[in-house]
Amino acid sequence: MRPTLVCGCLLAAIIVAPAAAFAGPARLDKRERAIVRGVNAQRGHYGLARVKASRPLARAADYHSWEMLDADYFAHESRDGGPFDQRVRRYANKRALGETLAMLGGGCGRGSARRIVRMWMNSPGHRAILLSSAYRRIGVAKRTGSLGSTEACLVTADFSSKR
Repeated sequence: MRPTLVCGCLLAAIIVAPAAAFAGPARLDKRERAIVRGVNAQRGHYGLARVKASRPLARAADYHSWEMLDADYFAHESRDGGPFDQRVRRYANKRALGETLAMLGGGCGRGSARRIVRMWMNSPGHRAILLSSAYRRIGVAKRTGSLGSTEACLVTADFSSKR
């Protein structure tokens, strides 16, 4: 029975490994940090606690931004059609999860963080996520590449509860 158990564990490791391999670094660059600051500024205006950057959530966000560019689509669902929370829980198994996406044509240049947070605040669904008191952690990732025939900057922000 022991060989079967080892084989099953090895198969599970092979299935999970590709997501982590393409997730890239969890460190936020200056524009990703600016997005977190912008989100926290908005939360502060409404008397909400700040969200804290989370490496596991940043990895989940980075994987999804990469996945969307690689498969040439823009949606909360994963490439295989699975829901976002199922994907995020592979990185951070928290009670409450939320996700916001943004796409800018032409790249993630100067002022992009401010524009992205403004876009989210102008969208009722995204605004509700940014201003939810249930969320205390955030992971942000931006990737640039081609979406269709357009050069695009894709940003994924994954939110979670503390536990």
